[in-house]
Amino acid sequence: MAFRRTFRRPDRGPDDARSAVDEELAFHLEEAEEELVAGGLTPAQARDEAVRRFGDVDETRHYCADQQTRRETREGWTMRLDELRQDLGFALRTLGKARAYSTVVALTLAVGIAACTVIFSLMNPYFFRPLPFEDADRLVQLGHVDARYGWDGARFSLDMIEDYRQRSRALDGLGAYYYGSAALTGPEGPEAVSVGYLTDNLFQVLGSSAALGRTFGPGEGGPRGENVVVVDHGLWQRRWTGDPGILGRSVSLDGVPYTVIGIMPATFSFPFGGVKLWVPDRASAASLERDADYYLPVARLAGGWTRERAAEELGQIHASLAAEHPDEDGAYSGISVKGIREALNFAWDILTVGLSTLLASVLFVLAIACVNVASLTLARAQGRSREIAVRTAIGAGRGRIVRQLVTESLALSVLGGVLGTALAYWVVGMVGPSVPEDLYRVGAVTVDRTVLLFALAVTLGTPLLFGLAPALSVARTELSSALREGGRGAGSGRAALRTRRALVVAEVALAVVLVVGTGLMVRSFQQVQNVDMGFQADRVLTAEVIPPGTDYPQQADFEGYFERAGDVVASVPGVEAVGQIYPLPLNHETIPIVFAPAGRESADQDDWPNALWASVTPEYFGSMGVPLVAGRTFSSEDEAAGNRVVVVSRSLAERHFPGEEAVGRSLTLLLGGARAPATIVGVVGDVVHSGFAAGSTDLHIYQPQTQNSRRRRFFVLRTPGDPAELVGPVRGALESVDRNLPVTLRPMNDIVLENTYQWSASSLFMGAFGLVAVLLASLGVYGLVSYSVAQRRKELGIRMAIGAEAATIGKLLIGEGLRLTLLGSVIGLAAALGLGRFTAALLYNVSPFDAPTFVGVVLLFGVVAVAASYPPALRATRVDPVTVLRQE
Repeated sequence: MAFRRTFRRPDRGPDDARSAVDEELAFHLEEAEEELVAGGLTPAQARDEAVRRFGDVDETRHYCADQQTRRETREGWTMRLDELRQDLGFALRTLGKARAYSTVVALTLAVGIAACTVIFSLMNPYFFRPLPFEDADRLVQLGHVDARYGWDGARFSLDMIEDYRQRSRALDGLGAYYYGSAALTGPEGPEAVSVGYLTDNLFQVLGSSAALGRTFGPGEGGPRGENVVVVDHGLWQRRWTGDPGILGRSVSLDGVPYTVIGIMPATFSFPFGGVKLWVPDRASAASLERDADYYLPVARLAGGWTRERAAEELGQIHASLAAEHPDEDGAYSGISVKGIREALNFAWDILTVGLSTLLASVLFVLAIACVNVASLTLARAQGRSREIAVRTAIGAGRGRIVRQLVTESLALSVLGGVLGTALAYWVVGMVGPSVPEDLYRVGAVTVDRTVLLFALAVTLGTPLLFGLAPALSVARTELSSALREGGRGAGSGRAALRTRRALVVAEVALAVVLVVGTGLMVRSFQQVQNVDMGFQADRVLTAEVIPPGTDYPQQADFEGYFERAGDVVASVPGVEAVGQIYPLPLNHETIPIVFAPAGRESADQDDWPNALWASVTPEYFGSMGVPLVAGRTFSSEDEAAGNRVVVVSRSLAERHFPGEEAVGRSLTLLLGGARAPATIVGVVGDVVHSGFAAGSTDLHIYQPQTQNSRRRRFFVLRTPGDPAELVGPVRGALESVDRNLPVTLRPMNDIVLENTYQWSASSLFMGAFGLVAVLLASLGVYGLVSYSVAQRRKELGIRMAIGAEAATIGKLLIGEGLRLTLLGSVIGLAAALGLGRFTAALLYNVSPFDAPTFVGVVLLFGVVAVAASYPPALRATRVDPVTVLRQE
């Protein structure tokens, strides 16, 4: 018994630990029994007495077994950590000796990881970063469904909102907002800012508190409330250098003093990043009318209510209200209930598809990089087959071999991850500031903790993609064969060659899918660039001005300002013409108007057609470069008291007066609910106004400013050269008219580029990804042909020895690269065709099955295959067959 205890094998598992404890207890009880029997007790008496003296055997057994298991677990972890340390040290020494391989692999992975990290950084503030609201998943925004315009975000009046507040059980809180522009003035200078006008309970509905000071309190809204303002953190830092003393001070908005009561946190954004100030809504008597529908309601769902249940209840309420108020509520067909993140981002669908496509593209790049690295790793591992065989022969298990090789892959992946994250920091630092604030996001585009966790997950996941398969392949190498062949591995070399061919086919297929997508995006961007916008943007400078009602209370006052300002800017050297318009094309503002040709008005006004409306001065068309097609434009004779006149676009004239002369005909306009006849005096060219995604055939109706005046306007200045050069002189001229009135100056080209951002950015990113994919695919083909030459040196030597010409050998090897590339291209094109319907939403006037793109990609990869195969094929033709045969 003592001999067994001394030389017992260390136990490993819980069952072994219990067996060991039972054995130990049995030994002690046997020893006690022997002593008691020697003292004169019978064996039965001795056994009972031994157990009595020992105590509770079962409790002792469980306690000892538990302690034994814990000890062996600690020893096991210590042993595993020690083995991991040994594996990591050996991996670093091995990779240090193979510096070329290590450098290529680390840089390849760094590019893929950096691309993934950059795109995820762009997506993070739009989709993943937590919203700056309490229990944000319970916040919803309501919208009226307007079937006529295909829009589910139409606004409400306060009267409507109050009805929903009183009748709904689904809503725990209901506030509302709208936004506009104002002039912020003071010692710091004038500045045009976007202002959010909120009901005084909306901050409480959102669950948002100020970082300094407070938000609005009960009673601060409405016509009798105090003039208080809450300031955006970024504006506070920029304009007032982060001075906490701004609290309690007065600032001027449109000439009205407001007391600063709070500074919001840096992460707060509502309803989008461009809004920098929040003031309580001053609900006047006019705004309480039921048809004053310019408010957007935000609600917090009550406990236990889902969006679906709330939408059902609110739909029933809407049906009741539509019956009670057919002219106001009845104008809409239903209610939409959206999550707050989706609702605030008015380009949610396009952004979701666009950024998801970019993320899929970079994952393709990473997959291509991993396949390329797997091919390199497999070739290197085959060259180490003798080393692996020797380690196996001296006792290393297959699992330990696989773990060692995967540890090497992990070390390279970590190095690539560090380099890739550093590269991503640099790229995001350049790209982030250029991302517009107009689309709702939480915070800036930066590499934050969430992005770093994503980069870490990608880094740790890549070894499974490129390192595990080669490690398993090498670990299965036959020991005797590897030792006999001295590491050359003829049999295993052929198997490795087949594996590398499969990897190259997969790599080319992935690259073809990505490059097809790149080609389609580039073609879309070209189509956007070729669109005839109907005006000459490259020679136009715009200036947005909103004279405040405090300084210019009457129409005559602000009309006088625009007249003086127009004369002053017209005198600036380099300004050829000056016009005025509201709203400006492509400035994300559209004002629809309902109309019908005179004599063809249907009784139901819901059946009348609609067009886009704009108010212009006579000089606008010439300043903007919009061509006159027929008739005339406006003149000074078209006074406010005269007959109502309009100018229409070519498409409207052709659609509603086909084969007829539109000039001189009449339209019935629906203005403020009343029918207003107007005479068409001119037809002008079509203008792209609402954006490229909506097409280039917007129907337009223009009215003269004298007959439908607007306080907010855009000056349109025509220049002979670069409009950006006139920004300074024009700003100075406008300041000479009113120094306290802020002006926003932008070249029209910048506004156009902002509207083409989704195609230009996608083309830029995907173009870079496509270039990387082509480069990696060419490296894959090059590596395969080079490996094939090394493995077939004997065969090639024999062929040349018996008379094969160098050209024949070269064609053989180039043909191998072409065949594999062709196979990968066919698979990739099939996949691209299958994915076409997912990319259609991102394209502009280009089919997802665009034949020129597909043909061009096939030709491109054919050229890549030949170019990548030629250098190793050329080296093979220069091999001396005598030297090769002597070595073999």
